[in-house]
Amino acid sequence: MRTPESFEKLREVYLLLNSNKIELDIGNKTKRAFSLMIKMPEMVAVNNIVELSKLTEISPASITRLTKSLGFNSFVSYQKIFRERSKIIDNYFSEKLAKLSADKQLTAKQIMQKQLQSTAENMIECIKSSDESTFDNAADLLADAKQIFVFGHKQASAMANIIRYGLCLIRGKVNTLGQYEHGLAIALGQVKANDLLVIFSSAPYSNLTVDVCAIANKIGCRILAITDSTLSPLNEHATISIKIPTSGQYFTNSLSANCIFIESLLCIVARKIGQSAINKLEKHEELLTQLNANS
Repeated sequence: MRTPESFEKLREVYLLLNSNKIELDIGNKTKRAFSLMIKMPEMVAVNNIVELSKLTEISPASITRLTKSLGFNSFVSYQKIFRERSKIIDNYFSEKLAKLSADKQLTAKQIMQKQLQSTAENMIECIKSSDESTFDNAADLLADAKQIFVFGHKQASAMANIIRYGLCLIRGKVNTLGQYEHGLAIALGQVKANDLLVIFSSAPYSNLTVDVCAIANKIGCRILAITDSTLSPLNEHATISIKIPTSGQYFTNSLSANCIFIESLLCIVARKIGQSAINKLEKHEELLTQLNANS
């Protein structure tokens, strides 16, 4: 096995190990510690080996054996992967803007054309990477779930609002999870087994989003994760996971393909719900007519 050169490559090793596709000469306790390190990478980035051993409840010697099994020559070289990840997160978006700004030859029209091309490529990749049943099953969850919760943190909250609005037009019991601290904790307390959580996240994945996904999964809630990669930490907890790349000219994650996907998926959902969706939308139109008449 080649030594992982980045945190994403290391996460890929973890996923392969977790699905029993590869084996490492480590015990179950060390496997659990490795899992914790991947889920809480900042913990590895800022602590020395002794402090990390206390946090993961394995000995420094076990951590050293783990790093050797992964191909690293020392804990320091292993830790470097985690520290580099932290640096990437700190300047993830500003570096994208710096690259865009450096290309002075691009005209305004060319930037728009390149963004359009990237959006099309992202959507095509999403379709190619998913089979027909994935989209159908996702639509079934959205059509049949007794209660739906939607969550997206920071930029992803825009996608959460878009899908919530569309769902509310064609069915009932669609809620947004609160964003912060006690509001989020209260909202999670309302989530029950067999409810559906629709959750959005792209790299660099926020710890808050991963925690919400893990807690909901533990409750027994079904999860539709709309994310960007097979390496996304949401995949581990998801009932269904849709991967939509976010590459493009935009200096944060390009979510235009997400919008196209959401609109397409909601069309499929509405068709599955049938007459009930039409009736719901007609009531909405009646209310709009009344509001306009009274304005």
